[in-house]
Amino acid sequence: MFALRTALAATITLAAFGAAAEQISPAAHVAVAPDVAINAKGEIALLWVDRSPEVAKQQQGGGGAHDNHLSYTDLYLAVSRDGGKSFGAPAKINRDDGVVWGQTVSRPRIVGGADGIWHVGYTANEIHPGLSKPVLTAHYTRSTDGGATFAAPRRLSTLTDGDMSAIIHGGFASAAAFGTIAVTPDNSVHLMWIDTRHMKTETDTGALYTAVSRDGGANFGPDIELQAAGVCPCCQMMAVADAQSNVLLSWRDITASGARQSTIARIAAQTSANPGAMGTPVDTNGAPWMINACPLKPTVIATQGQAVYSAVYNGGEAQPGVYYSVSTDGGQSYSRAVPVHPEAAVSDAPSIAMNDRYVLLAWHGKTDGPRRVFTRMFDLAGKPVGGIAALETGTENAQNPVVATRADGKFQIAWQQNNKVFTTVLPAAPAEVDISAR
Repeated sequence: MFALRTALAATITLAAFGAAAEQISPAAHVAVAPDVAINAKGEIALLWVDRSPEVAKQQQGGGGAHDNHLSYTDLYLAVSRDGGKSFGAPAKINRDDGVVWGQTVSRPRIVGGADGIWHVGYTANEIHPGLSKPVLTAHYTRSTDGGATFAAPRRLSTLTDGDMSAIIHGGFASAAAFGTIAVTPDNSVHLMWIDTRHMKTETDTGALYTAVSRDGGANFGPDIELQAAGVCPCCQMMAVADAQSNVLLSWRDITASGARQSTIARIAAQTSANPGAMGTPVDTNGAPWMINACPLKPTVIATQGQAVYSAVYNGGEAQPGVYYSVSTDGGQSYSRAVPVHPEAAVSDAPSIAMNDRYVLLAWHGKTDGPRRVFTRMFDLAGKPVGGIAALETGTENAQNPVVATRADGKFQIAWQQNNKVFTTVLPAAPAEVDISAR
């Protein structure tokens, strides 16, 4: 369908594309795993995982108190009501300290819904009341007052009595983690996660589960199994809603040959004739990644009409890195995945957003010098427009970008740099900039 040029123009900087990057997280805190969302009012929310410097040192080996699979963190939010010109003071979302199991590979997610409601899904640490062992559970909360306050978090995953601590890394008795969240135009809220309740051995695969609210998050039905097995247990899922209130959900499927394949399926909107069942999973058409471990890499998705745009890190390609593929038939098939940044020594952690004319892809990469955040635009046919651009982030490593489409068609981008969260605005279309400042 399309091909990326193998010889790209010089990388340009994005310093001229918007206001200077603004640091959102408090300087004294350790902020990681950002997410960004825009609600129906055009307000911008920045979400991130925050851990105390003391806990951070312990997790990095300074105190040795925590298993490296555990995470004792809090969840913070800052909201802009003036188009990103300023952000309010950061506010903590979780009520009990340190209960969030938040990290880059299983980051909490936020989406904006009808009437400006903010919806947040995250994984929590709990102690099983009967087994007295740690478990990971899927939680949801929402704010109906623009982010000033959040409702008491609700556990949406069933707390089972099975003890799998002998086979789950970190000693968890069970896990409902690596989740995602989507809000549809009909005001349904879908929280989805990877569940271990059917696992019996270390070689078993995960299951897909969901809990759905049909009234904007006020009430949820019981958790429902979407797929009983075959799911890579530790690759975070991603979800996006289309204009018809269907949900596209991505994960890594483990094939019969053992490959960890980037996969997308459509969950139909609930109607009188359809209870909202999930359709057939479809491979995004990258090379099989034969790896006997969890890659810990999500597949990102954007959609408009019958087009579905996806990007993922694929270690199975001859040149590992971020690969991009497009479906023009509603996700029934995908073009052969192509490399996004073939000149880079490293390209990883993609994020994607789109307006009515262009798709924006962001990722972190390494060419020379520090790790940087790169972006490129594509037209709606999937063809690249303009060159690869790099944010001007100085000499410190910049990583884990996230992007969202603003009400004005521009893009809000946030990223992590030196344990802080930054954000700025990118244009709605490719623009000419001076590359002499590189």
